[in-house]
Amino acid sequence: MGKAYTEELVYTHTEEDGVMLAGILTSPATVPRKDVGILFIHGRPVSAFIPMMSGHAREIANHGYAVLCGNTRGHDMGAWLFRRDGQLMLGGAWWEQLEEIPRDLDAWISYMLGLGFRGVVLLGFSMGAFKAIYYQAERSDPRVVALIAMSGSVRAARDIKPERVKVAEQMVREGRGLDLLPWEEYGAPYGTMSALAYLSRARINLDVFGIDTPDSRISKVRCPIFVCFGTREEDVGTAADLDMIRGNATRAASVHTQMFDEAEHGFVGHEREVAAAFASWIDKLPQPATSTG
Repeated sequence: MGKAYTEELVYTHTEEDGVMLAGILTSPATVPRKDVGILFIHGRPVSAFIPMMSGHAREIANHGYAVLCGNTRGHDMGAWLFRRDGQLMLGGAWWEQLEEIPRDLDAWISYMLGLGFRGVVLLGFSMGAFKAIYYQAERSDPRVVALIAMSGSVRAARDIKPERVKVAEQMVREGRGLDLLPWEEYGAPYGTMSALAYLSRARINLDVFGIDTPDSRISKVRCPIFVCFGTREEDVGTAADLDMIRGNATRAASVHTQMFDEAEHGFVGHEREVAAAFASWIDKLPQPATSTG
């Protein structure tokens, strides 16, 4: 028996600065492809090519939805970014400027509509959930028909420390903005980042769910929203946090929340259950109008 999906390596470029992005398009092979596509946005400091994302994409494809696992410029810890003009840029989580997130998501959404989809569901995992909410709060993109925030950290903004902000500001004044901050935990993926990246995180405010921020970015998202956590990732989000998020998502067309029993961060081992929940929810959304691209 053949696979129930096909996988293709795909590329696009951002419109604003020509950064090349790579991704994997997973499409259903044994059932008809539905006319809404899913853009799956990775967390930090990993990429769209990790097995966890492919595992979820393949299960979702069984329900007829194509899933594009797309890199952002903040993939992995550090990376060279190639541009149309031949110039190289420092990228990766240690050098990512969060203000540039909309450039990457816009490029992938445009790419998917170019494949004939009538609309796109943003599916953000972990830091990718922040990116999805930030994008849609900033742009209110009508091409986005819904948003799924999967294991987005509710308390991420509390990790920004005033003393490290001061160190980062001093480094920038000295012309060392691309240098890495002193390690908080040596060798840990989150133990450091560049001074400019840290200041970007402090400036943007990672509290998109509004645990400490009135009128947070989740309140600016108007499309339907699905927010979920696993019961074994209490440090990321809890059932009580879902109650708070439902109350803060005041402008959303609808809000659905769900806890996945016994699931840890990444929901590995729960791919079939998660795919069924996502697909069932998307199936019931209002049908988008035909897109003009």
